Amino acid sequence: MTMRVLLATDGSEDAKAATAWLGGLPLPADARVRVITALALPPSPLDIAPVRELYARLRHEARAHADDARAALRARFPGIEVEVVDGDPRAAIVRAAESWPADLVVTGARGLGGIKELLLGSVSLGVVRHAPCPVLVVKGAARPLGGALVALDGSEHAAAAAAWLAQLPLESTTVVRLLGVVERPRFPSTVPAMATAIVREAIDQIVSERRAALLPALERAAGLFAGSVKSVEQRVVVGHPTDEIVRAAGESGVDLVVVGARGLGGLERLLLGSVSEGVLHHVARPVLVVRPAR
Repeated sequence: MTMRVLLATDGSEDAKAATAWLGGLPLPADARVRVITALALPPSPLDIAPVRELYARLRHEARAHADDARAALRARFPGIEVEVVDGDPRAAIVRAAESWPADLVVTGARGLGGIKELLLGSVSLGVVRHAPCPVLVVKGAARPLGGALVALDGSEHAAAAAAWLAQLPLESTTVVRLLGVVERPRFPSTVPAMATAIVREAIDQIVSERRAALLPALERAAGLFAGSVKSVEQRVVVGHPTDEIVRAAGESGVDLVVVGARGLGGLERLLLGSVSEGVLHHVARPVLVVRPAR
């Protein structure tokens, strides 16, 4: 089946970075790309010449942004398509991903007409929360995908994230880092002093059991990449998932961070898990958020 990639752009610097990143992303040779620009026209109760001229100018600019992205990618994707749609960008991009349908949405971290929120724009976050497919949120200048960090917690979403990355035609020089994160249970504040040692021992036992349960998930993920990349590194750490993923993402050699949309337990915020959302906000690398296929 041909992979379909939807690139959302508005001509902003982050959108241009997303375009450049897509140009170098390892994808199947027959991948199809569609560029979409969402145009939220300011409402007007008047159908008069100045309003019509404004709308025409905005549509022209939107089309120009889409055409610029198409020109930048045409050499690699000769059949690239362009579409300008009306409506709030968050809803319009999601609708386009559903109706086409897309296998991947690529967007910049900010821009697209949204309010900036830390390192993530409101539109980008809205697309990740509601898109029916994986979403790549690009931050920073494009560079070759030499190393990818995949976060695993034993959940179905995390396994799907590893499998989605593994099905791409990665370069044989790529290094894949599998990071398993075990969250330590909180120490109860109401434990009597005489029971402190017993509770600490119980918590240590829980952590040990969680670590042991996570190791098979890392082994299964490692098997997906066996023979296709330079190396697969496995590591299990204990700590808060968001903090540990952000810390590992900042290490040298990580060009892409891959996470599942939701994990085991934990608070879910709308359609996106709190850990995934925390990673999107605080990691200064492109982040690929994957949910299992419907």
